[in-house]
Amino acid sequence: MKNLNMIFKIISVVLLVFLFLIYPCYASDLILVDTSPNSLDLTRQVDLACKFYGLTVEHLFVGEDRNNYQVIDAIKHNESNAVILTSNALLYIKARDVLSTFSEQQKKKIIFLITGIIPSTDSKFLKDWSGGAVVDCKSSADIPSKGLCKVTGLRNITSELFGQHITFTCKKICHLLLEKTKASQPILEIKAMNEGLLPVFVKTEVNGHDLFFQTEICTYDSPKESIWQYQRHHFFEIAPLMIFIKYAYGDRCWHSAKNYANLIIDDPWLIEPYGQLNYKGLYEEMQNSHFHTTIAFIPWNYDRSKPDVVSLFHNHPERLSICIHGNNHDHYEFYKYETGPGDPWPAKPLNTQEANIKQALARMEKFRSMTGISYDKVMVFPHSIAPAKTLGLLKKYNFLATVNAENVPLGSNEPKDSSFLLRPVTLNFENFPSLKRYSPNRTQVEIAIDVFLDNPIIFYVHHNFFQNGVDSFNKTANMVNKIQPDIIWQSLGYISQHLYLEKLRDDGNYDVKTFSSNFILENIYQNDLVYFVRKEEDFSIPIKQVTVDGQPFSYKKYGNNLILEVFIPAGESRHIVIEYENSLDISSIDVSKNDPRINRLRKTSDFRDITLSKNVFGRVFTRVYYDTGLYKFGLIRLAVILLILFVLVIIISFVSWRIIRSRKTGIKI
Repeated sequence: MKNLNMIFKIISVVLLVFLFLIYPCYASDLILVDTSPNSLDLTRQVDLACKFYGLTVEHLFVGEDRNNYQVIDAIKHNESNAVILTSNALLYIKARDVLSTFSEQQKKKIIFLITGIIPSTDSKFLKDWSGGAVVDCKSSADIPSKGLCKVTGLRNITSELFGQHITFTCKKICHLLLEKTKASQPILEIKAMNEGLLPVFVKTEVNGHDLFFQTEICTYDSPKESIWQYQRHHFFEIAPLMIFIKYAYGDRCWHSAKNYANLIIDDPWLIEPYGQLNYKGLYEEMQNSHFHTTIAFIPWNYDRSKPDVVSLFHNHPERLSICIHGNNHDHYEFYKYETGPGDPWPAKPLNTQEANIKQALARMEKFRSMTGISYDKVMVFPHSIAPAKTLGLLKKYNFLATVNAENVPLGSNEPKDSSFLLRPVTLNFENFPSLKRYSPNRTQVEIAIDVFLDNPIIFYVHHNFFQNGVDSFNKTANMVNKIQPDIIWQSLGYISQHLYLEKLRDDGNYDVKTFSSNFILENIYQNDLVYFVRKEEDFSIPIKQVTVDGQPFSYKKYGNNLILEVFIPAGESRHIVIEYENSLDISSIDVSKNDPRINRLRKTSDFRDITLSKNVFGRVFTRVYYDTGLYKFGLIRLAVILLILFVLVIIISFVSWRIIRSRKTGIKI
């Protein structure tokens, strides 16, 4: 027994020695080296950026009581492309121990980011790591409370952000001092009141390795961990990290192969003109400024199209398209399933909403048979997005997506995932793609950030947007095209069918994360590739079949994901459809307009849009009607209120006239 124990101990020691010799052997994409796991803001930011781009990160810690050579060895032997070092870690990780070794071996090129640099950071460390290009760090007391940061650098680093000015609220910020005789490239520079541009994020090159240096940037008021999440208006704080990772990993990050944009006009039916919208004039402007317009079409109008406008859509599908805008556009026809005191609209049970969806599809099919114009199965809800279970109905009836001013369903809470706000599309609700759209008054930098993040750019307006001219959207379209000259303006259906992200794998093939259940996967490369596709699914709605180019295709279930592998030759594409089971019979659905109240509502809306919009008084009335919330009373009740007010005005005027007349004539009333 003693001999067995001795043998066991010897084996254990040998194993420990062996593990020590091979430690650390990591397979992470990126290494973050810090002195403490308590750097919460930086840790969150790195985790957020890596999650957004689909990368893994390994956190390593150095200090006086740690074996720092193990960390150095990890950096040398890791398969990662990039290493992030906090300024505190520079005390324990010497530049010569890392850079000189790589210079001798030349096995791989690692990109380094030195972050969190503050005035107390030892300038000697900065000089050692930058080859003398970065001299020191100083406080920036000359920065206004509402700061402005210019994105300079090179386009191959900053891409669509190049030349943009990012605003921020200054809480704590400092800048780098650079040696003019040494090669360095400022990437982000803040505007000081009296000192010009001050660099906060720069790039240098040492021994063939790219090194980035970033000062500590804090625009938050020390957020608590439980409530912390990234906010879009704080992009400046995370911009250096996003730029660095995207530059370091390229196609190994989740990305869209192409960028897409679209303009939606809500409500019009196909009549020329519709209020302030002139279709022929708009088409000419789309040609001049290169953009695409989708009409969010109310299915109730299925049988009202005019031949001249129908012909325009037939002849120019590259510029004009149709999607679905509710069914009757009966105010909030996709409202809460149950309502309580104070709700401005009546409840709309789920079965009522399902009936509306089915009737909308039947009417749109009738529209297609009558006009020959196809439509996209994309829902733009009237007034506001529906509750979450209604999105499940859209999925059940094989819609492509829903696009609204908000992508969080009515009555649902915003996801706690900090990366949620970085993308306008989410599968968090019923595993169905819900996209955000924006008004054209978005700033140039907001658009540039979305394009940089590979997000689709979707705008929406109503016909009155064009009251100052049919060219009213040209400025916005031109701005988008300037930011990304290769952007593709297309229909919502086209965008939905390209709503996926891809990422280069170690084996040279691609991982794909699709948001849509009906998508066209394109191999834009010169090699034949296998695409490993993943679609989030809870499988609550049964899947009828999966097809590739119309042929049944096998798939696997893995947790809450549907998985399939698709081979695509170079330059070709595959149409992949995940079809859900339902009992929809279009031919059995009544498409008639037999509800007098809805008919009055639609006719009154036409009067508002087509007749009242022709004169300034009508437009003022319409604006007041919506801006003050009078529309919540309903058109009939509003008409009664206006009539009562009109009678009161007549009575008051008459009484006033009688009083004035009696005073002048002396005759008592």
